[in-house]
Amino acid sequence: MSAGEHLQDSLNRFFQLRQHQDDDVFLARLARLRAFQRDRFLATHRDLFDDPRLRPGIGFLLDDVYGGRDLPPVAREIRRALPKAMRLLPDRVMVTSASALEAAILTQELDEALARDLDRRLDQPLAEADYIVAYRAGDETARRRQLALVAGLGHHIDRYVRSRTLQTTFRLVRRPAHAAGFTNLYDFMDRSFRVMKPVPSVGRLLEQVAHRETVILDRVLAAHPAPFKDVP
Repeated sequence: MSAGEHLQDSLNRFFQLRQHQDDDVFLARLARLRAFQRDRFLATHRDLFDDPRLRPGIGFLLDDVYGGRDLPPVAREIRRALPKAMRLLPDRVMVTSASALEAAILTQELDEALARDLDRRLDQPLAEADYIVAYRAGDETARRRQLALVAGLGHHIDRYVRSRTLQTTFRLVRRPAHAAGFTNLYDFMDRSFRVMKPVPSVGRLLEQVAHRETVILDRVLAAHPAPFKDVP
């Protein structure tokens, strides 16, 4: 699948999400679920977040990829003029964009499924036991795909931040990209490259995150009594 086809498929899925409907109750439940998961993620990866070199990268992964911050305007821009974006932006950047966008949208799909299964239990502080039951009943294949995308995304970013030629090319298309209406898409990728540049190896960092999250997934599926504690 080409980067363009990959992006188009992700966009189709994104605009089918329930969060785009006028459903305030569901949106409030989804927000509570995300807050719970954000706290859990930070607890699991606290050592990485406490490293000044890694903190911006972990924050980007948590808020922009997992959290989907600023995702709607990026998705609308790509939907409006995907062929133009493919012609204007470097191919390697668009491949990275496609992986990041799929990871973000797949996370949204998984979160919506959890929110649907937890239902009224999200109208009050969420109990960890209830969360684990819903997590275990989720789509294991989709969850492993999500983690594989996160692990692979780091290597895409590494190839960019280590290439002066690609960095120069990307900077040169900033004004044309903004003029063509791709401000949000360009700035999303630019932010990801800038916050990840100080990281010694983005690939190894995101592989470590994905490994820990896979350990948690395996523990939940195996009915481990404390799947979130002392994750190696």
